[in-house]
Amino acid sequence: MRLSRYSRQLLLPEIGPRGQRKLAGARVTVIGCGALGTHSLSLLVRAGVGHVTVVDRDVVDLSNLQRQMLFCEEDVGRPKAKVAVELLGRVNSGVDVKGIVKDLNHTNAERLIDGSSVVVDATDNMETRFLVNDACTKLGIPWVYGGAVGVSGMVMVVSKGGPCLRCVFPNLPGPGELATCDTAGIVNTLPGVVAAIQVTEAFKLIMGKEHAHELMVIDAWSHDLEKVKVRRNPECQCCGKRDFEFLTAKRRKLVTSLCGRDAVQIVHSKPTKADLRSLERRLGKLGSVTLRDDVLIFRAKDAELTVFPDGRTVVHGTTDPSKAKTVFSRYIGD
Repeated sequence: MRLSRYSRQLLLPEIGPRGQRKLAGARVTVIGCGALGTHSLSLLVRAGVGHVTVVDRDVVDLSNLQRQMLFCEEDVGRPKAKVAVELLGRVNSGVDVKGIVKDLNHTNAERLIDGSSVVVDATDNMETRFLVNDACTKLGIPWVYGGAVGVSGMVMVVSKGGPCLRCVFPNLPGPGELATCDTAGIVNTLPGVVAAIQVTEAFKLIMGKEHAHELMVIDAWSHDLEKVKVRRNPECQCCGKRDFEFLTAKRRKLVTSLCGRDAVQIVHSKPTKADLRSLERRLGKLGSVTLRDDVLIFRAKDAELTVFPDGRTVVHGTTDPSKAKTVFSRYIGD
């Protein structure tokens, strides 16, 4: 390790030579290579974290370039994780950077996360976050939750003995209840702010420093930062009862390619109710929406969805479950 490269960090009493050595020996897994992921990966690699892995199922889209800092126009259509590794390898050849082009799910989450010093959340939906929460809680690995939509973001550290994500958010939101970047928009300065806080907390965890114990709510437009006290719930399904519903596939979407049709059906494993009126208003800004006989049909340039009252959704134009889940997360959320 060429310490001169990190001379500005070595001067900091918060890091110093000892902290830099700990960073160099750490293994950080970033789940997601979108807006939060690209910012987080750049910061981790430039800071000299020794082993960095990114897991992402998606390819680069033109609309990503507004806020996802590791991609350019020539990368459109290529796997995000692969592009990120190529660029980051040129940024810092002294860091072992790996890209895994996979959909993180209940069959592989433990294997992909196991051995990490810290996991950084850069996902785009709550179901995957609950899966990460299950896996990290079971394996005893700290992780840093992050979210960014519109002009607002959230960050929370989940560590052993403290509250987990489900202590704060016990249940998944219904289909369409949460806004997404594709339905509500996002100012491109927000992911950098959120990711910077996430990675700073990851540094603290790696070096054994005191980390934040609150849920931080950031407004990038007004520059407000609110810290919300959170407490561990002894009755929490995850960290209290250690019932890892998402990891054992008790609570997951059922994704099925429809035989004879160019479509994939996504069904929540637990009965739910979609707010189709609210979804109609949100999606109406992005494409053509028809709501008739309690069935919503949405058409945009890159997607066609049919949403039923129980939240069941058919994604048309693909037989690839991974691509269908990406489209679902983009427009419906969870």
